[in-house]
Amino acid sequence: MPIIPNPCHFWTRISCYHLSTPYNLVSMHIAIYHDALIPPQKYGGTERMVFWLAKALAALGHRVSLIAKPGSQVPGVETIPYRNTEHSSWEDLVPPNVDIIHLRATPRTLPKKPFLVTIDGNGQPGEKFHSNTVFVSQKHAENHGSQYFVHNGIDPSDYESEELREDYFVFLAKASWKVKNLKGAVEIARRAGIEMKVMGSRIASGLPGLPPLSWRGIRYLGMVKDAEKKQVLKRARALLFPVRWHEPFGIAITEALASGCPVYGTPYGSLPEIITPDVGFLSNRAEELVEAVLNQKVSPAQCQARVRQGFTHLNMARRYLEFYQEILELGHLKQKADSLGLRSSFPADTLLPWFGVNAIRSKTTNH
Repeated sequence: MPIIPNPCHFWTRISCYHLSTPYNLVSMHIAIYHDALIPPQKYGGTERMVFWLAKALAALGHRVSLIAKPGSQVPGVETIPYRNTEHSSWEDLVPPNVDIIHLRATPRTLPKKPFLVTIDGNGQPGEKFHSNTVFVSQKHAENHGSQYFVHNGIDPSDYESEELREDYFVFLAKASWKVKNLKGAVEIARRAGIEMKVMGSRIASGLPGLPPLSWRGIRYLGMVKDAEKKQVLKRARALLFPVRWHEPFGIAITEALASGCPVYGTPYGSLPEIITPDVGFLSNRAEELVEAVLNQKVSPAQCQARVRQGFTHLNMARRYLEFYQEILELGHLKQKADSLGLRSSFPADTLLPWFGVNAIRSKTTNH
């Protein structure tokens, strides 16, 4: 059933309001719920997006109430601590005058107030999503039968960049996931003859298929704190991101660009939407990526400009405000799910093609 907006607060706050009123002229009260510590102490892409979105909405003049784990803090935002127990409900903590609720997962029961859901990951085959759902890239939305998406945004002022880069690559992902293709990144780094620093995973030394803590030019730094990660990125020669799945977004990409670091990866998922030829290179062939990373000239300023063009937290917040208004006007997003609803239609974990150095040599030899 469509969600019926509550006429007691949003519509009457500005007496002259009508359906065509631009969203940025109306001050909304937005509740964001996420059962985590905001911001995270180390990693947590979704948690970082919640932090930056709440911060940006408040900066744009809206009232924001964040319902999250105790200890959460966001500048300019009301934080409401919530401990998830079987006898408690986060919805009981939503202030009565809230206009709309923003969730980061499909709710088990529909909230009483208008709501929007952001899905950050790839769904399972056949998984259903509410029609008030948006995704985090155009490809991500298409893969789930939707046309609604908002690119994730970061605050560029949180990152530093150095003009003179040091001679090392960075791999920033959950290295134990095969779809992240650490093996492919190692191929690129070794073929290029350049050290690579691996951050962002709890992998241990000696696991099958993964490098030890320091092994032939590969240095495993582990789950470093945010400040250390930024220090590594701001001096890196490049981020290697040769994923073998349809990456929903890839916050590491925009973090690297904001640090003046070009990105070299595969043409899957969101990457073609983010990586343009002036800030990196995309290919599923290791040799082509090696050639590009050794020979392409990319300035840190170009990388930072790419983020400012459309991947800031303010860009993200303004786009969400458009969708909030759409839901408050119509009771739902304009997209109409079919009788089966929005759903994932592909096996997300299936490895997409990757042509490593050995595979390329083998093919050449056979010919």
